[in-house]
Amino acid sequence: MKTGPEAVRSVGIIGAGVMGRGIAEVSARAGLRVNLLDQDPAVAASAVQAIKSVAPCASEVSVALNEEDISTADLIIEAVPEDLAIKTEILSRLNSHLGHRTIVASNTSSLSIAQLGAALKDPGRFCGLHFCLPVAQRPLVEVVRGGATDSTTMDRALDFTVAVGMSPIIVPDSPGFLLNRLLVSYMNEALELVLDGATVESLDRVARDFGMPIGPLALFDEIGMDVAMAVGQSLLRAFPERIVPSELLVAMYKSGRRGRKSCGGFYLSREDAVHGRLDPVVVELIHERRRNCERPADSAVMRRLFLPMLLEATRTLQESLVTSPETIDTALRDGLGMTRSYAGLFGWADRIGAATIVEWLRPLHSLSKRFEPTQRLLDAAQHDSLIAGRRAA
Repeated sequence: MKTGPEAVRSVGIIGAGVMGRGIAEVSARAGLRVNLLDQDPAVAASAVQAIKSVAPCASEVSVALNEEDISTADLIIEAVPEDLAIKTEILSRLNSHLGHRTIVASNTSSLSIAQLGAALKDPGRFCGLHFCLPVAQRPLVEVVRGGATDSTTMDRALDFTVAVGMSPIIVPDSPGFLLNRLLVSYMNEALELVLDGATVESLDRVARDFGMPIGPLALFDEIGMDVAMAVGQSLLRAFPERIVPSELLVAMYKSGRRGRKSCGGFYLSREDAVHGRLDPVVVELIHERRRNCERPADSAVMRRLFLPMLLEATRTLQESLVTSPETIDTALRDGLGMTRSYAGLFGWADRIGAATIVEWLRPLHSLSKRFEPTQRLLDAAQHDSLIAGRRAA
């Protein structure tokens, strides 16, 4: 961690919603000075009071009233809704206020860092810092290098994440970065399975057996339908042959069910999610769109849930988005809060065997190209080697 003049000692955060408040809290707990700016000062004030109530020994946390109030911060993090126009407009307003040492980051889940950085006069001082929900419990931070991001900005951003107790990984500027590129394939498949007759109980059972802390529909509620829609659209534009636009997700969004932040998603409460009790209105939305009433076995649910994620993971390795399967397994663990039963995505795959997985994929090819085996998988099957290129634990 840097301790000299380059160290980040003060943070200005734009957006006092769930993400902004979470980032502010971990920053304050680490002893950094935090200024929280929101278009509604009352929201920022409420967030500051909430942080002080759970972290009374934290450093100074205060409400900023305008961009000038945060202009001298060492790091400014934008954490507003996942909308390119909104984020770009906010970043452009910073240009006349930035201190000469200030670096800027976006907490975007999937938007292009290059596009966002273009709003700044000096995009070299801009990068992505993608935190995960809930911030205090999910140590993963994707530190995203844009095409113009300079090395000093990256070094300072990395040191900041370590200083606030997080576990960073460096990823290039690409659709969905790493975590959401993998996660969208899993979450979209869950919605397709629901419409193909899978029960909530089956989805939750299979997800938890794999090591997921909650079922996929509960995960939608935690993330929010608006964020899921925005990330899904980014990936659909990039990979239209593999991403299936979910009519159920669109219906949920249009019905106003945005997840826990709007007091209603697939479930009305966390207790309902634990027990798999869907909101009756959601049950009707599913019933109106269900394509098949024949319930698939848990084994079929498992294959459809996790094979698209595995295939996408092998694609990220083929593209050198990341350099090792260990990085992918760690990102899923730290970004999702996996349980003790989690053996790693590649640990799970290597125990099954590449040849078996290729056979599992054959009857699924007709669904879409998302089930086509990758070259890495085919090579492993042909040479009787591990998909991960290492021995499973």
